[in-house]
Amino acid sequence: MHFLEPEEEDYLFCPSFDWDDLFTEETFGDRLRLFYNQFNCSTRALLDASLFREIELNSIVVGLEILCENHIIYKRTIQKYQKIGNEIRWIWPETVTKFEILVPRNSVHGIFHPDRCGRVFELRS
Repeated sequence: MHFLEPEEEDYLFCPSFDWDDLFTEETFGDRLRLFYNQFNCSTRALLDASLFREIELNSIVVGLEILCENHIIYKRTIQKYQKIGNEIRWIWPETVTKFEILVPRNSVHGIFHPDRCGRVFELRS
């Protein structure tokens, strides 16, 4: 078997790109996708039925809100708060200090009203 080395003159393939130079800034969506992929299928089903919102302070993400669709999803998501907190601590280690799991008090057809209840979890370093 013959391995092609980049130093060879007859190297026919394009040189490899340094992807870090192409994508210098990681977005909230990129980190959220990484967060989502850390869970098994049962937790992903709960997260699929939820909305996510970042809490910013001076353009820095300091918290994460998980807005559950209804009370059943809220109760099941609350049961997984430790795993969720561990993953948030791993994905956003330098900035996020808390996360909230919320549910609307009066949800009508999945519309979130300003009047909602939930729990706040502080992340310890």
